[in-house]
Amino acid sequence: MFIALVLAFLTPFVFTVIEFSERQLEVAHMEDALQQATRSAVQLFDYECLARNSQRIDEERAVQAAKRAFVNNIGTVLGLAEDSETLAQRVTWRVLPQGGSCRFSNEQTITFDQPAVCAEVRPTMTGFGLLGYVPYQPLITAAATLDRLDR
Repeated sequence: MFIALVLAFLTPFVFTVIEFSERQLEVAHMEDALQQATRSAVQLFDYECLARNSQRIDEERAVQAAKRAFVNNIGTVLGLAEDSETLAQRVTWRVLPQGGSCRFSNEQTITFDQPAVCAEVRPTMTGFGLLGYVPYQPLITAAATLDRLDR
């Protein structure tokens, strides 16, 4: 009887831990996808300018590359409650060709003295249902830059 009582309380606790861990994993996958997309975008330097040690980013090309990379990266993310194309359109991309500051919705600010790309989004996510299919919207932020080459 004691084992039955313990299992009655332990089982929901174990499943709650599993649900929480799954949600954290989903958020980590989204963070990684957005970080890799910003990293892909910042790779699009004008290398001719880079050779003259004046770094520059083609803003439109960088954002398009970031969106493509982001859509490809989130294709395998579980728990995403919206279409990947729709989500990619909702991402706020900031291209800083001369460096500068990115201020995110959570009041975090990152400053760069080189060209950079910043992004943020609040994807609509769902768990797998043990605690209900209650959607949640974590703030996902990312920023990337390349270091200046000095000789």
